[in-house]
Amino acid sequence: MKHDTVLGHYFPQDRLRRQRARRLIWGLLACTACITSADAWAQQRAPKRVTKQEQAQQEMMAAQEAAVAALKTEFEKRLTQQEIDSKKREEALREEARVATEKAQRDFQDRVTEEKGAREKEVTRLQSALDANRAEQEKRQSEAPPVVGTLGRGVSLYGLVQADLAVQQGAQDQINPDNGQPLNTDRFLIRRARLGARVDRTYGEGGLEIDGNTVNGPAFRLLDAHASVKLAGSGGIPLLMATIGFTRIPFGSEVPQEDKDRFFLERSIAARALFPDEYDLGLRLMGGWHFLRYAVAVQNGEPLGAGRFAGLDPNKKKDIVGRVGIEDEVVEGVYVVGGASALTGTGFHPGSSATKPTVTWSDSSGDGTLQPNELTGVPGSSASSSANFSRFGVGGDLLIAAKTSWLGSTTFAAQVYFANDLDRGLQPADPLASPAGGQARSFRELGYNIAFTQQLTSLAAIGVRYDFYDPDRDAYNRVTGNIVPSDSSYSTISIAGMLIGAGWGRAILEYDINRNHLGLDSSGNPSNLASNAFILRGEVYF
Repeated sequence: MKHDTVLGHYFPQDRLRRQRARRLIWGLLACTACITSADAWAQQRAPKRVTKQEQAQQEMMAAQEAAVAALKTEFEKRLTQQEIDSKKREEALREEARVATEKAQRDFQDRVTEEKGAREKEVTRLQSALDANRAEQEKRQSEAPPVVGTLGRGVSLYGLVQADLAVQQGAQDQINPDNGQPLNTDRFLIRRARLGARVDRTYGEGGLEIDGNTVNGPAFRLLDAHASVKLAGSGGIPLLMATIGFTRIPFGSEVPQEDKDRFFLERSIAARALFPDEYDLGLRLMGGWHFLRYAVAVQNGEPLGAGRFAGLDPNKKKDIVGRVGIEDEVVEGVYVVGGASALTGTGFHPGSSATKPTVTWSDSSGDGTLQPNELTGVPGSSASSSANFSRFGVGGDLLIAAKTSWLGSTTFAAQVYFANDLDRGLQPADPLASPAGGQARSFRELGYNIAFTQQLTSLAAIGVRYDFYDPDRDAYNRVTGNIVPSDSSYSTISIAGMLIGAGWGRAILEYDINRNHLGLDSSGNPSNLASNAFILRGEVYF
């Protein structure tokens, strides 16, 4: 049997077998072809799917890259805009800082210029004030009277002259039958003419002063004579100074005040009634510390103007008088001076000699013939011994002064007195004396005054003062047999104008409106006795 070899296989030679083999081979070839075709198709199809994915991925990546690029571009644009805005803000801030700095520099320069101008104005003002003060000092020196020199160190001379022209309502060309003095008060007079010497050392001080006047005719008297030992303090005020001799009475503000420093011509009515003169003999301690002031004195109790016993002392007991006060500048340009005063002492009632009974004849009919009804018997009296009585007084004083550059000095002053049996000048009090038709009794005194002064210029000033004094607050009268209260008070309104010669003198014109109860009306009741007065005073001092 023959065999055919096809593709290395052996097939039978027979026809069936060859057909079967061909079919198998063709089948195999077909399968192979199909497989090959399938593989080729698959191979063709597979790359196409991969390319789309890749393309999608590429597109996606491209889109992402485009988005990233867009974001990057947007970010870069925003960053660039932010940088631009930041630069603009920085430039705006720099511009604001520059403007603020320039404004601060301008304001600082303006303040410096303003302060410099203010300082220059202040310097100019101070220089002007200094020049004005220097000119004023030179003027005062040129106008001042010659200085009286002394050989001793610390010794000085001083003097005062007050010459008056008085025109008083109620002046009469008559003689007072009680004292023989004229009742005319329209006249020229020397109120005070004083000359004194003073020595002032570190631990000692003393003085001597005499006074002349023509108030009751030409008279000279020793006014001040004292010796002091002192302990220096601050501000020109001794911490302690002890003085013996004639000294000013340390009561209130009016009594110790120098006559050339007083604005009004005389002290108030109450001050002149209770203290007829400013000087009394005794021992005084006085001084000050910072704003405090004090003075206490033991004195005879008979001031120089006290009448019968002036400068003497009829009893052994002494008067004790003193004042405690303050003196300070409370605020700039405002000064306050005030104090409280007290006095306790002993008055003297002189005794009387025995008298014999007497008979007096009053020719009431005027016929020169003695008639029985014209005889009056006066019984005799036994002698009475002298006696002492107690007296006291208290007071308060206040002064407020304000100085301004545009108005000058303005002052307000007030003082009050309460006393018992202390009047020694106007209506001397004697509680042991029995008045005609009355009984011996004590006398209560009350006085006060209020004053206001205003400096108009450095050369002129005006002032007004009201003062009141009642020497007997318990006064009474008998009217148709009945005892009724009586008013015995005095009051004065003083209006004064002054021209000032700085450092050497003054000219003062004062009008006094006086009220009293010394007159009688048509019904015989007490009324005012007209006594208003114009007084012109010329004053010089050195």
